[in-house]
Amino acid sequence: MNTEHTLKEIEELQLRCEQYEGISLKLNWDMLEHTTEAGGTEWLVTYEEDQLVGFIGLYGFGGSMEVCGMVRPGFRRRGIFTSLWERAQKKIRQRNISELLLNAPAASASGAGFLKSLPLVFGHAEYQMKWEPSAALQGPGEASSAAGTVSLRPAREDEASILIKLDSSGFDMTEEEAAEIFKEQSLEALQEHIIIELNGQPAGKMRLWSDNNETWIYGLTVDKDLRGLGIGRSALQQTIDRERRNYNGVNLEVSLDNPNALKLYESCGFVIVNRQDYYRYTGSL
Repeated sequence: MNTEHTLKEIEELQLRCEQYEGISLKLNWDMLEHTTEAGGTEWLVTYEEDQLVGFIGLYGFGGSMEVCGMVRPGFRRRGIFTSLWERAQKKIRQRNISELLLNAPAASASGAGFLKSLPLVFGHAEYQMKWEPSAALQGPGEASSAAGTVSLRPAREDEASILIKLDSSGFDMTEEEAAEIFKEQSLEALQEHIIIELNGQPAGKMRLWSDNNETWIYGLTVDKDLRGLGIGRSALQQTIDRERRNYNGVNLEVSLDNPNALKLYESCGFVIVNRQDYYRYTGSL
């Protein structure tokens, strides 16, 4: 299913839809490009006239699932996405999920039209942000904070429990949910799990995914007992410096419900480029 040719077709369809509506679709390419043995990601497609015209992605995150899709301009209003959604529901029923979220760019008129036909309530929104040198309020990153020396290193295989505990504490989930998400993420290529150390001891973590000269920062969190000391800021600035040396752009996402993080990211030079809206499905599956 996850053939290189089909993935290239999905990428072309994404570009066509984005250009047509002036939007940015969140297809979670870090998850899309790996197989589904762990039950994390599945996708369905529709072809007409020997070209890909419809796509829907199902992304598992522990006990929740996110759904995002698209239909080629010129083939819309023909029931293609409705058919994909019906097929997707059969897949979703096979999963033991507690929450189903449908995602669409806030600026997508076609997405809004389809979502109005479903039993949904607004869940939350995220900003997608990109680092711009002209927006940075500070100079190069410093390996220090109010509490001491901050350093970054790749996580070792025997440190999964540290990453899981930090995710559980930082993102309000059980350790079981965090462990399941970590298992799914472990299949992904082109990524690094990073331990943030303070004076040589684990103080936080993040995950970096890089492709096509763009790096995304995911899951950045600092131990609750060590927040407010500049550890996250130092980790961000060191990451920005490293990726700049590698000629990579730097991107991240932040919930609108997290104004402190948004303020931090903006002060480090990140600017908002897109908004993604998430709606919670309230119907039966």
